[in-house]
Amino acid sequence: MTTVGFICSGNVGGTVARLAVAAGYDVVLSIPPRAYTAVPVQPLASKPVFDTINSIPQRDGRISGLSDGSLSSSEVLQRHLGTAHVVKVFNNITFWHLASLARPAGAADRSALPIAGDDPAAKAAVTRFLDAIAYDTMDAATLGSGGRRFQFGTDAFVAP
Repeated sequence: MTTVGFICSGNVGGTVARLAVAAGYDVVLSIPPRAYTAVPVQPLASKPVFDTINSIPQRDGRISGLSDGSLSSSEVLQRHLGTAHVVKVFNNITFWHLASLARPAGAADRSALPIAGDDPAAKAAVTRFLDAIAYDTMDAATLGSGGRRFQFGTDAFVAP
C-alpha cells in the first residue's frame, strides 16, 4: 500500500485524506501552515510533496517571502524542503466541493484540479493520485508562475 502525507490538516487536508483512504492509500496528516519549518527535510528528499497549504495571514501570521509577495506559498515550502519536489494542489477548491465533485474516470461531469510544480515526475505522481481519488488534472505551470494563480488571495482560490 502507498502512503501519502499532507502538510496541513485542516478541512481540505482532512477531506483529501478521506478520499485517499477510500482509494486505498495510507494517509499521514501533519501540521498547520505556520509551522511548516517543523516539517523534516531529509525524509522528503527527492520525493513529491503535495502542497495543500492555504496560508492566511490573519490566522498564520507573517511568513517570510510570502508576506511580501516575493514568493508563492509553494515556493516558500520548496525553499525549506530543498530537494523535495513540491506540487501545489487543492487550493482552488473548497473542502465541501472536494468531497462532492469526485467522479469516476470518463464521467462527463468529472472536475479537473490545477497543479503547479517544477518537477515533471512529481507532477505525474500528483496526476496519478488525483485520478485515484476521482479528479482530472490541469497543469498550471511552475510553482512560481502557476502556484501564484490559485493561492490564497487570488480569484482562483477556492473557485472550482
